[in-house]
Amino acid sequence: MRPSEDSPGRTVERTIAQLRRSVSQLREAHFVDTFLKDLKVSGFANTKANLRRFIVLGLGSPSNSIVSRLQLSLAIILVDHLGLTVSEMELYDPVFTPVDEKVIESLDKIFGAINAHTRQHNLSCQGTSKVQCAKSMLLTREAADKYAGPDAKPTDTPTFWFMPHCEAVLYENVLKANWAKANALRSHIFLGNNFQTYAERWAQRKRSLGCPLHVLSAANILRVCVKIHVEGNATSQELAAFGDTSVQIIGGDADIKLPAVPLSR
Repeated sequence: MRPSEDSPGRTVERTIAQLRRSVSQLREAHFVDTFLKDLKVSGFANTKANLRRFIVLGLGSPSNSIVSRLQLSLAIILVDHLGLTVSEMELYDPVFTPVDEKVIESLDKIFGAINAHTRQHNLSCQGTSKVQCAKSMLLTREAADKYAGPDAKPTDTPTFWFMPHCEAVLYENVLKANWAKANALRSHIFLGNNFQTYAERWAQRKRSLGCPLHVLSAANILRVCVKIHVEGNATSQELAAFGDTSVQIIGGDADIKLPAVPLSR
């Protein structure tokens, strides 16, 4: 699918300025500060230490939506929190416009190495070529499908999946592709709709067509589930961006297979 057309008046410069304001807005937001503190005490740190990839899917169009800009802003803040660099983000949404793509390609220049003490991961590039270490920030449709499409492939690299308000089928595709490799899946972190919400929604319809069975199974074995509590003085756009959103890590003991999941209908 080709990128959507840009609306009149939507420019790279305007979108960058709006994104800067959104990042500043969230850095000062009480609910974000609380969320990051909750992550710190949740056991999340044990998994984040090994992260090597930060994939952003289902973001929407930052140039056309304040909700999308807020979600991208949180992704940038989390990259900082994780000790990664902005250049390690990989993003895809079929509705990205040409302006969105130019802004995304500029993120590293705009925000730079926002964590001055980047992780030891960067040292792993020593002795290898820049081409081997470089990562493209904009994913193609084909590359995104390998991560979260109907025939997605396992992702062995410890990954943060930033998927706010995606359709259930995308979470299902990622989980299904990685379910057989339990140890690898336990090294992944998911930010998105709360899996427990899906479990409640589908509780009486598990045999229905389209039921996200891997999502439902994951909801029962979460090792970490940290909710973003958007409340108090949060704006309506912040509520829309982060309502029912959680960071979730699949649990279970090491070297023990995850529970079998019936074939989807």
